[in-house]
Amino acid sequence: MTPPLIGLLDCNNFFVSCERLFRPDLIGKPVLVLSSNDGCVVARSQEVKDIGVSMGVPYFQIKDIIQKHDITVFSSHFALYRDLSRRVFSVMRSELEVVEQYSIDEAFFRIEGEPLEVAFRVKLAVEKAVGIPVSVGVAPTKTLAKVANDRAKKSAGIHVLDTVIWRERAKKVPLAQIWGVGGKSELRYKQHGLQSVADLLQADPARVTKLFGIGGWRLQQELAGISVLSLQQKHDPQRSVMSSRSFPKTTTERSVLADAVSYHIRHAAADLRAQAQLAARLTVTIRPNRHGDFILRGGTKEVVLAVPTDDTFVLLEVAKNILFELYEAGVPYKKAGVVLSGLIPAGGGEQSLFDQAELGRHNSILAVVDRLNKREGKEVLLIGSRLSTHKWQALAEVCSPAYTTRWREIVTVNAK
Repeated sequence: MTPPLIGLLDCNNFFVSCERLFRPDLIGKPVLVLSSNDGCVVARSQEVKDIGVSMGVPYFQIKDIIQKHDITVFSSHFALYRDLSRRVFSVMRSELEVVEQYSIDEAFFRIEGEPLEVAFRVKLAVEKAVGIPVSVGVAPTKTLAKVANDRAKKSAGIHVLDTVIWRERAKKVPLAQIWGVGGKSELRYKQHGLQSVADLLQADPARVTKLFGIGGWRLQQELAGISVLSLQQKHDPQRSVMSSRSFPKTTTERSVLADAVSYHIRHAAADLRAQAQLAARLTVTIRPNRHGDFILRGGTKEVVLAVPTDDTFVLLEVAKNILFELYEAGVPYKKAGVVLSGLIPAGGGEQSLFDQAELGRHNSILAVVDRLNKREGKEVLLIGSRLSTHKWQALAEVCSPAYTTRWREIVTVNAK
């Protein structure tokens, strides 16, 4: 019995497409999206790529190019992108039996039926329901589905890979273009005379395994059309929750650091409650600029909590004590963050009556806070320190409205 084919759906220029969804006047025009703090380019429309703007280039270096070519610039709006991502994959799961989300804008799925028909149906369903343009690649393996998807982007948006033609063209495809082959592994392959896909396919599997381990063998098998990377419909439970951010400018003030850490605790704890999990450990990190003279003066400390918790009040108190130990006066700090780890299901495990009473002490308050903040799409009820200044908060000078996550910013359509 022939194994089922694997599809890969990828949202085209996802962050840009999310912004264009509510700005159709920008379709066909150059658009780019910046990273946190408006630091560098993280997404480009095809028009921006054609102009020659590179991924990752610092914003300040291309301001003249932006002005010359009338490029529209957006700050990253991750709440919007996550919400639209959720909608894309919800549509996919309604259309397909097995879907494995790979990233915020990609998902593998099992083909059940005629490949072109399935690919067209899923593409049409997502674009009609969500409005985000997508490409679909179909092949016998995950790795080849990636190859097929790249070709789909350069054609009509759907490509079913022909393995016979693939083998004929393999000599012209560098290993560096293959999913999972990074800079270091590409160099290792080259050192052993393996530069193209054809070179790897023709190599002795035993030699490949000896030189590159199980990863090299898997890559060889996948490129040969033998599926060894199975679809995983169920994800492993999340092991930690992290929240961190670099500051636009360095700060030596402990009060500013405390405000930043409090912000991260609030968001990480809210994520825990949304996932119905408790954390057994809390880690706080504060770092100076990694390129400055104080690079070795940062600090990280992990504390094992007396009782696993999702309580913002408890976590804020522990974080405040950790920050007090880590902080050094006069050090210009550039980043702060927290990690909640050792996660267990809420209500699971053996807990004493005292522990349960402690866990439930602030439940009603936190439930109200979570509900209101979620409804508004931002923090309207705050717990912990909050300064009138925004010294530590990320720059987002050209951020689009929260079209799908904040009631006050939902688009209003007036019929005439």
